[in-house]
Amino acid sequence: MSDITCPADEQTRLLRRLMAIEQIASDAVITVDSRFDVVAFNPAASELTGWPTTEAHGRPLDQVAPLFDVHQPMPWASVLNDGRPASRRAAWLGRREGRPLDIDYSFRSLGRGAGWVVALTPQTADDASAIALRESEDRFHTLADNISQLAWMADEKGWIFWYNRRWYEYTGTTLEQMQGWGWRSVHHPDHVDRVVASLQRSWDTGEAWEETFPLRSSHGEYRWFLSRALPIRDASGAVVRWFGTNTDITERRQAEEALREADRRKDEFLAMLAHELRNPLAPIGFGLELLARQEGTDTQQLELVRDQFNQLVRLVDDLLDVSRLVRGKIDLRPTPVDLNQLARRSLAVARVQTSARDQVLSAALPDEPIWTVADAVRLSQALGNLLSNASKYSDDGARIELSLAREQDTAVITVTDEGVGIDSELLPHIFDLFTQADRSIDRSQGGLGIGLTVVKRLVELHGGRVSASSLGLAGGAVFTIELPISAPPQTPDGPPPRPTHARPHAVRALVVDDNVGATFLLSQLLAKLGDVHVETAHDGAAAVSKALHMAPDLVVCDIGLPGMDGYEVARSLRAAPGCRGAYLVALTGYGQAGDLEKAAAAGFDRHLVKPASVDDLESILAAVRPAAR
Repeated sequence: MSDITCPADEQTRLLRRLMAIEQIASDAVITVDSRFDVVAFNPAASELTGWPTTEAHGRPLDQVAPLFDVHQPMPWASVLNDGRPASRRAAWLGRREGRPLDIDYSFRSLGRGAGWVVALTPQTADDASAIALRESEDRFHTLADNISQLAWMADEKGWIFWYNRRWYEYTGTTLEQMQGWGWRSVHHPDHVDRVVASLQRSWDTGEAWEETFPLRSSHGEYRWFLSRALPIRDASGAVVRWFGTNTDITERRQAEEALREADRRKDEFLAMLAHELRNPLAPIGFGLELLARQEGTDTQQLELVRDQFNQLVRLVDDLLDVSRLVRGKIDLRPTPVDLNQLARRSLAVARVQTSARDQVLSAALPDEPIWTVADAVRLSQALGNLLSNASKYSDDGARIELSLAREQDTAVITVTDEGVGIDSELLPHIFDLFTQADRSIDRSQGGLGIGLTVVKRLVELHGGRVSASSLGLAGGAVFTIELPISAPPQTPDGPPPRPTHARPHAVRALVVDDNVGATFLLSQLLAKLGDVHVETAHDGAAAVSKALHMAPDLVVCDIGLPGMDGYEVARSLRAAPGCRGAYLVALTGYGQAGDLEKAAAAGFDRHLVKPASVDDLESILAAVRPAAR
């Protein structure tokens, strides 16, 4: 079945109505083909003529419903082929058993060479029934000819004998050209075999049919249609006819293709943007790690900067697929987190913003830790959004309070402000995407209205919930986060020893990156992490030349290099006798699945996305085993 969908309620109602006309009609209705053989026989016809539906099917009309005028039989062929318009006439009907009946009959052609529908009404019956049937037939053809879809009917074996007016208008064909399997001539040659095969399966099994394919118009243009066919069954359940429709979905298909193309371009743009942002983040990260290893560094200030750096790194990662957050597809890195410490760090970050506006930021925090299992960066992001919003939507000098408390097995974090408040009509939608309380000029820094949506999704991903309350406009607001509490982590007897990797000689490392600052800082950091002798290069050709001279144990190489890219560098080193055993690491801003596959195919042992962490670098050094010289 096609992956394209369109509303089918209108079609389905139409099909059901048309299929039911014959079966629910109180008058006898018989459908015959061009040979005057019965192809449909409703229950009323069976009762009137005395022929069971199963026995009447396939028999000549003259046999199951013979006509008499005075005492002479009248062949139906002369009546139906006399060229007169459909009309109501009186005659005698010869029954299978019992005496003949006086009847009124009317008929309508299904199209030249396609057959007829004959309606029989006993003269003793209420004339309104016959009138209603004729009106139903008229409505059927009027409706079928004026619907927006192309429509058609086929016998039980799939021989199409009728099309509506819209079909002929679109295709510019005639019934003689289209009847039977002639419709194949207006199908696209690349699709017709598939359509014929699937349609034949439905003819054989009696199952409803649905397919999507292009049809050629009278102007030679191909347009896409969604086609459906439903079986019409007799009282015994046997298929006696098929009714189908074709709905033009060309514009919808083009719109969906445009959306797919826009989505593809968006992914390409975000991947490139993430790469460009990661490049400057790499030296910042290396610089922070170098500062951490220098004496006299203010630890508290360093941790604040690290928190902001880590949050920025994670937000850049999200650019690769913005929709992940909305769909709840963000990957969490859960560890035991002390909410008390997390709240204190969030306060320290928020004070930069509140102090600039003389706002008073206070806290009501417990003395003991409250533990949960969470992604500390993501949880800090959620809490930071609430504190930032409280400051944005409060006047200068206003009070903002952050509290943390334990209520049984739940940790409750509350952010309370004296700000503009939330209108009662807006409150139920405050966490919806793109909802914003005030877009006036003085609130222009309120953002796009995604901050609270981010908070809600992140909290829910941690198994918690977030809620908001307000006394209305100018009544301030209270935002509450509830998270499950976990047991405290087990504390080891002493601090874990830093891993040491004894090596017989210094590791010879080559760092390759066209960003001179990043190359310098990474070289300095590698040297701090162990007995590592580092050399650098800033383009691919220079990297290969230097590697051939120094025979490195480790090569950390960017991919986007001028001239010869990182993949070519890796292939060249793998082919050089003195460098084949080097441990090759791709350090790049490109981090999609395809990028990892390309790196492995080029000969890299490992792929790291910028900025690399100290843990990454230490694990790489642990993997390097230089040969004894």
